[in-house]
Amino acid sequence: MTDYRTWARLNLEGKREWGEVFPDGKVPVQTIGTQKPILEGAKDVESVFTVNWKELTPRQQQAIIEKLSKQSDATKEAVLTDILRIELPLRRKYTVCCGKVGCDYSFGEGDFLFEREKEHNQRQVTT
Repeated sequence: MTDYRTWARLNLEGKREWGEVFPDGKVPVQTIGTQKPILEGAKDVESVFTVNWKELTPRQQQAIIEKLSKQSDATKEAVLTDILRIELPLRRKYTVCCGKVGCDYSFGEGDFLFEREKEHNQRQVTT
């Protein structure tokens, strides 16, 4: 498994969409916080992580460029230019959790995995 400083982990839908590029389900992101892009005229824009393009392998970068080029009918050069100019979003809906060195954050339940682990360890000490 690849070690990244910050990452998002793909859920089942995300693995179907991006599993060939990220076989271990871990995607390097710039920060564990999501953002809502500003898109002119768009309502209810979904949250996204920003992929850390520099942490991807050349093979991963090429696979992403090829996939997005096929999906959009844009040239590979145009896709790469856009990625470098506006960065690469990863839809929040494709992820199950995110983390950074030292802790994983779980989505859905609204709690943090490291907090549950700490509570579990405290219970073991007292019993």
